[in-house]
Amino acid sequence: MNSLYLDRKNLGIKLDGQALVLYEDGVRKGSVPLHLLERVVMRGNVQLESKVLGALSERNIGLLVLSDRNLEATAMLMGRTHSDSARRLGQYRISLNENLRIPLASQLVSIKVKAQKSLLQKALSARPDMRLPMTSALQILTNIADQLQKDCGELTLSSLRGLEGAAAAGYFSGFTQLFAPSLNFLGRNKRPPRDPVNACLSLGYTLLHHEAVQACHIVGLDPMLGFYHETSFGRESLACDLVEPLRPLIDGWVWEMFSDRHLRNEHFSDENGRCVMHKAGRRHFYAFYEAHCGAIRRLLRRYGYALVKQYQLVLDGE
Repeated sequence: MNSLYLDRKNLGIKLDGQALVLYEDGVRKGSVPLHLLERVVMRGNVQLESKVLGALSERNIGLLVLSDRNLEATAMLMGRTHSDSARRLGQYRISLNENLRIPLASQLVSIKVKAQKSLLQKALSARPDMRLPMTSALQILTNIADQLQKDCGELTLSSLRGLEGAAAAGYFSGFTQLFAPSLNFLGRNKRPPRDPVNACLSLGYTLLHHEAVQACHIVGLDPMLGFYHETSFGRESLACDLVEPLRPLIDGWVWEMFSDRHLRNEHFSDENGRCVMHKAGRRHFYAFYEAHCGAIRRLLRRYGYALVKQYQLVLDGE
């Protein structure tokens, strides 16, 4: 076990030696040894002792608290950050120098476009009936990938964001066609998500963002200072950077969950324009995510350590 998902009403957590003990309505339901955990995800009214927070932090176990209504993050707890502050010095210097940020940002956008193309190519193989929208979207992505390579010496952060936005529009023009019309998935929307697919994408991206914040802490980087996303109050911009090339993986998992009928319309309901995922749907989603997210966690750490090397080179060169 790497993750513990707590998504029931009237749950309580206490610390008993080296284990978390779970209670439901005051009745003990079981325990989980702390050494098995890397993260805890909680939703709803979960009560816990203050010393539980200390135990999680001491063992570098991440904690993500999700909103009861929209499944967005309301709180995150991370363990101690890496002790090598020199890593963050290099990061700070790159964050203040656009000329140093552009090569990293260009590589990020290129990897994301490549991942989007890979998913649509997989979809084209699985859904030959969707040949026209898939090939049209793939052509847009191919043109943008070529432009990124051709204009690599002339790109700015602003032009990169423009190309990424154009790629997203082309990508979603094909991706939306993969889902049944009854799901009413017409494009990306959030706060609140208005259809089942967007509800799943939002939850998946929230979990992915938490993984990225945790990876930043593990490798010793400041999750607030990115190289592609600008610094913004309260936003973990570096974590936002790290998740961009991995979003198509989440998209592909959501497509798979619906196409394989793990998730269905009956797992969702509409509450005044907000699409809400029911408990049974969340249970399927968490199980699928946890079974497949090992690769994402490895990639995030790999990206993090690659950035550490880049930042160290900048620091050594000054």
